[in-house]
Amino acid sequence: MSAMNEPASAAPVTGFSHVQLLVRDVPTSERWYTTVLGLERMVASDDGSYVALRHQPSKIVIVLTPYGAGDSADGAGALDHLAFAVPDGSTLEQWARQLTECGIEHPGVVDELGKPSLVLTDPDGNHIELVAPPSRGADPAQPSPGVRSAGSPRITPSGPCRANER
Repeated sequence: MSAMNEPASAAPVTGFSHVQLLVRDVPTSERWYTTVLGLERMVASDDGSYVALRHQPSKIVIVLTPYGAGDSADGAGALDHLAFAVPDGSTLEQWARQLTECGIEHPGVVDELGKPSLVLTDPDGNHIELVAPPSRGADPAQPSPGVRSAGSPRITPSGPCRANER
């Protein structure tokens, strides 16, 4: 077995540090992530080359940087999606309703393999999934109570966001 195939059981990884996303418009993306995920600005460069946003309770950090020369801005990067855990399906349903009030278009909470899931798309086409654990004793073949099956129509925003007025 080569060294590359050896398990790194002693790797000094202590957790997730951050994810850095390339975006077309840093201020637009910052507004989206603060509205949708409740992230707060942690630090930003004076020259606009990046902004770091943090979700204080989970310690998740997302760094937004503008596309540079030679970068593709068509949303076709190597990242499929980011998924964030939420406590339960009812919390996810409540958050989906609040996002609709904030003007965030989304397909609504759907059942994904027995788990309530909400997939959002940021201004640059990155897919952000919020996923809850399955209900106790849930049958993965059956949708969770109150959750639509995948493929249902998108939910259109109904009004301005009151949660993040400044």
